[in-house]
Amino acid sequence: TAAANGSLFEIWKVMYWTSFILAWTVIPIVWYYYEAGEFTPMARFRSAIKSNLRFYAIAGVLLISFLIYVAVQEQMTGSKLLGFAICLSNTWGLTLYVLLLGYGLVEVPRSFWYESSLAKTLEFIYYKAAETHDGMELAADDLASIQTLTKGISRRLSNNYPYRRQLSMIEERLQVLEHVDLKMDGNLSDFSETALATELDDVKEPSLSQLVKLNKHVRRTIRKYFRLRDTMQDTAERGAWIESVIRRGQQPLPTLFSRGLSDVMPGLNLRWMLYCRQPVYRSIAFVLGGASLLMIWAQLTIPARMVSPMFAIYQAVNQSDSLVQIALIPPLTYLCGCAFWSMFQLQLFDYYLMDNKRRTGEVSLLFNGTYLLRIFAPIGFNFVSMLVDDDDATAFGRVMGDMEVVPFFGSAFNSYLPILISIFSLCTFFNVYYRLLKFLGIEQFSYSTTNDQDRLEEGKKHVAAFTSSVRDEMVDTFL
Repeated sequence: TAAANGSLFEIWKVMYWTSFILAWTVIPIVWYYYEAGEFTPMARFRSAIKSNLRFYAIAGVLLISFLIYVAVQEQMTGSKLLGFAICLSNTWGLTLYVLLLGYGLVEVPRSFWYESSLAKTLEFIYYKAAETHDGMELAADDLASIQTLTKGISRRLSNNYPYRRQLSMIEERLQVLEHVDLKMDGNLSDFSETALATELDDVKEPSLSQLVKLNKHVRRTIRKYFRLRDTMQDTAERGAWIESVIRRGQQPLPTLFSRGLSDVMPGLNLRWMLYCRQPVYRSIAFVLGGASLLMIWAQLTIPARMVSPMFAIYQAVNQSDSLVQIALIPPLTYLCGCAFWSMFQLQLFDYYLMDNKRRTGEVSLLFNGTYLLRIFAPIGFNFVSMLVDDDDATAFGRVMGDMEVVPFFGSAFNSYLPILISIFSLCTFFNVYYRLLKFLGIEQFSYSTTNDQDRLEEGKKHVAAFTSSVRDEMVDTFL
């Protein structure tokens, strides 16, 4: 606690402001640097600075206007400016945290329940294979369309064109098409319908800014294609594996040691998939579902902590710092896990997403790192709010304790906003988002309803095309 150890307050203060500076200044600059389409490191750095300055110029006008209003109403002094910055950052982060947690508290346990069924897991793999293959075709077609466009530009350039080197760099990037397995002709390309493609078609010699936009699009599309190609390969291999497990389960299994010690581990893995996986996953789903209900209960009872389970746990162990850590680390870890899992499920523009096997790009890593830093303090503040009434009772609460300086957006707002978690959780539980997307004509995979059989058959064909050799090898191993 703050009373027991004053140095803890200083540690939290350093951690908070370090993450604040990284999340709002340093990482966004690096993020825009890697996203920029300029052709030299210095030009990309200048572009990143300008992009961030434009954002902060717009935000600064709004903040200054709000600051003047608050300063007049609350007679704010210079010492309270830090509280003002903390309040705004915490309010923004807590709002994002509420959205992520409301989704994660339902979907994390539900994902274990759904994954317990091999048949439904295979359906999802087929659907993902179809979606991934479509994305691959679109990305490859974009690259083919851009290559055709750049060749046309090169043919009509004059000898004294000043940006020939930059155009050559784009053409060198497009040589990656030699390693593209799909045969595309550009007919499916979305790029040909963009304003940039129209501009480049209409001009004889593109300007540097147009080449920068084109280079940015090419770099992004190349990353997307190869990420999707590797994802398709992994998805197909997993689909072939699940297919072989399901087929093997329809036949009598040999004894575990019938073929020697070398087949023990494959045999154990097969028995785990056929007999143990479903009950274990469903048990985990029940346990995590109960944990989610307790977390929602604790969130709803922040204004009345006497009936909060988290408050009761804290009161039972608060005489010992060791017991406090042992008792509170698991629920805090679960809250963070649900929120972070939801964030990693985001696929904004099919670009800012996390992928396994070291395939996540720099921009996606920086994007997710930025938002993790922006919500870590709000998660801590929300968790402390479930335990104690007085902000000064903990060192972390003292760091966040100057938030009353802003009316409405102070401590009261950050205490009652988590009640919305229950609303978002209910929307997730009753598949409101899925129903809304379906109403808008956007098809999504559903574990609980019947999916488009034509789409599943399409995905099944892609799995077969990508992994015939892998499937034969796995069947031989199991049989």
